[in-house]
Order: sequence, then structure tokens, then C-alpha cells
Amino acid sequence: MMRTGADKAGPMQRLLCALGISLLVSACSSGVETRVQTAGVSSPVGQTYMVAATEYESPGLKIAQGLVESALTSRGFVRADTAPLHLQVTVDSRDASLALGSTTGQQSLSPAKLRKPLQNCADKEFRVGITLTRVADGSEIYRSRVSEYHCKLALADALPIMIDTALADLGKPRGRYSVLRSGIE
Repeated sequence: MMRTGADKAGPMQRLLCALGISLLVSACSSGVETRVQTAGVSSPVGQTYMVAATEYESPGLKIAQGLVESALTSRGFVRADTAPLHLQVTVDSRDASLALGSTTGQQSLSPAKLRKPLQNCADKEFRVGITLTRVADGSEIYRSRVSEYHCKLALADALPIMIDTALADLGKPRGRYSVLRSGIE
């Protein structure tokens, strides 16, 4: 029996092909790292808060504010025109290859992210900030900053998970940490 060229390749070629395919798939389907930083001075359970009107609200900010307010309502908070607490929500998206801050590496405000091997799209960094401040003296009751890198996921699709993570420490801030979850980066 005569073997053809395709038959001679055998197990090694199939192994290399499988390895190549798995590398391509893993480039954008690996876990998502959510970087979290929270701080606070007390547990503001069921208080009234207000939100200052802003001149321009991006679509992402409108979505984030709605998600934050819904989450606060489920925790017993009430929105009012005047209140002892002020809520501020910030959202931004930037090219992740650009670093923010005056220092390099992990000491920068937000270090640049390099592309993964075989990654076929540029990462964006999505950042959400939530701050509850006492109006009477300006003290921060709760502050949370959450950020994630995404290659294919849209900001609107990332916001629900980011907001849940940002408010998970409300009343019990844990400082700086990371959360890994499965998902499309």
C-alpha cells in the first residue's frame, strides 16, 4: 500500500494544527481581569442621595448611572433632589496601549497593556468610578474604581458586570484587588 503526502504527515502535523487553533481561540477568549480599588469610612445603609446634573452625558455614562441607581435602590437608597449624600458616576474608554500617569509600570495611574500573542484587535480599557460623598463636610463615604481591558466587547455590554463589581464592597471596602472571570476579552 502506498501512502500519500497527507498520510505521511501523521500525528505530529495534527498536533501542531490543534495547538495553532487553540492559540488562535485563546487570544480573545481567555479570562477577563477586573481591577478593583475601593475605600470608604462607613456603611451608608438606606440613605438618601442626590446626583448633580451634568451638561453632557455620553451614552455609556447614562447606562452606568441607571445601573448604579438601580443597584443602590435595591440596597435601600433613595434618590432625591436634595439629600445628605452626593453620588458621582464616571465612565471612560481609552486605547489600552496608552499609559496614563507620570510614572511607568505598575506605579502609573494606568499602565499600557501589550497585545497578547496572536491577538487580532486592539484592546480598550474601560473604567468606571463611583463615589458617594457626604454633602455636609465633603467626606467620602464610599469610592470604587473598576477597570477592565476588552478587545471585542462593547462598553455597554461590560458595564453591568463592572457596576456590580464596583458596588460589591459597599459598606465593606477591601482596598485594591483583582477579580478573574471567564468571558470574552
